[in-house]
Amino acid sequence: MTLTAQQLAEMMKVSTKTIYRMVKRINEESKEGEVIVSEIAKGFRLDYEKYLSLNTENKLPIKEKDSLVRRNKIVLILLFKSPNSTRVKDLFKDYFVSEAVIFKDIKKIESFLSSYHLKLKRDKGRLAVAGYEKNIRKAANSLIEGQNLSDEAFSTDFQKVSSYDIDFLTSLLEYTETKLGTTIAYPYNVNIFSHLYILMKRNREGFIELQENRQLEEDEKVLIDHYHGLYQVAEQVITRMGNYLNISLDEIEIFYLFNYLISSRLENFENKSQVNDQQASAITDFFMDQVAQVEGDSIKTAEHHEDLLSHITPLLYRLRNEIFIRNNLLKDIKLEYPEMFQLVAQVAKAAEGRFHLAEISEDEIGFLVLYFVKYREMKKNQKKIIIMCSSGVGTSELLRVKVQKAFPEVKIVDVLSSRKFMKDMTSYSGIDLILTTVHLKNDLGIPSLLVNAVFTKQDEERTKNMLQGGR
Repeated sequence: MTLTAQQLAEMMKVSTKTIYRMVKRINEESKEGEVIVSEIAKGFRLDYEKYLSLNTENKLPIKEKDSLVRRNKIVLILLFKSPNSTRVKDLFKDYFVSEAVIFKDIKKIESFLSSYHLKLKRDKGRLAVAGYEKNIRKAANSLIEGQNLSDEAFSTDFQKVSSYDIDFLTSLLEYTETKLGTTIAYPYNVNIFSHLYILMKRNREGFIELQENRQLEEDEKVLIDHYHGLYQVAEQVITRMGNYLNISLDEIEIFYLFNYLISSRLENFENKSQVNDQQASAITDFFMDQVAQVEGDSIKTAEHHEDLLSHITPLLYRLRNEIFIRNNLLKDIKLEYPEMFQLVAQVAKAAEGRFHLAEISEDEIGFLVLYFVKYREMKKNQKKIIIMCSSGVGTSELLRVKVQKAFPEVKIVDVLSSRKFMKDMTSYSGIDLILTTVHLKNDLGIPSLLVNAVFTKQDEERTKNMLQGGR
């Protein structure tokens, strides 16, 4: 598909000169050659293969001098080092900005920290963050949550992590899954990884004071009794972390990690006891009934109820304990399924009032939307396909739904990471096609196709050609 500069200008509400400048700049910054191709007498066309290559490998550079990126990086440094102070000159030395810009940045940083009940202390040209440890970690988590921390070549906008730390933290996740006999799916694996990463950085760079004199309350002790197996695993993981850091971590760290495990959906893991199961079941029924009024009774099956309940139960725990999860697919979900998103958002707002719940974020609503889209599109599958991403389930859930909608005859055998596939290739015999959001460097002996996580019409056509060619 080609579009003229005039058409693009009208769509973006800018001049044609701006379009030409943007196209030139994008192509100049691309390491794969021209991403946007100019065709005489036709207009501009996206080179889809090059676009996917750049998009999946994050090769398009991010401006380090961007004000928001700059402030976030500085805030994260201060949070990790809290309550230790850092010279203002050292914080801003790499950005070459004026005193006026530094003054404005500090004011905005102060405002951001205050939203987490933290204070920015200024003394003799130095800055430091002061506040409760719980709030420090919430603020840090809000900045790095959703970043691909477990990627082997990890480098966010804010931090660079050593390969040793990545391997160790990844091993902790794998150890947790092994001990529980389950899989921690996206986004919960990202949440736990981020929590452990922040714990590591805080102990290395800052000083943790138990200002709150935190003691377990009676209901928390009851919770530990109900989920004793989870608590034991959390204890073992924290012990390993302490050994890695060569320090003795406070016992409350066990409970913090325990919180994250409870708030995660653990695949194929059955707890001996379900806390607040009646409320979770009632809320699940409420969502299904309300959505079914619009979508039809096919949403309300016993199988779907159990599936959604396994998501609602940890969701309620997240709401009660202010545990936030970021949905990296939120924009795509809202774009692809606007009506379903609006419907689920309305049901969520009604559920908040009826069941006296804390506000359900758009990120959480986005995950709920995927469930209802899945139920709506779910049909019997036949062709065997694997969906693969770099480090865990990640963005593949939306891809799963889109593939099922486009090819109802397809059977999606698994959604997994390339690392997991490589470890156990023999378990995936008889696969017809691998749909992957990352480059596969090795020939796996199975046809594979690089696609976009939101599975565009171009991806659908290319997949169709691959499936026909394999028949």
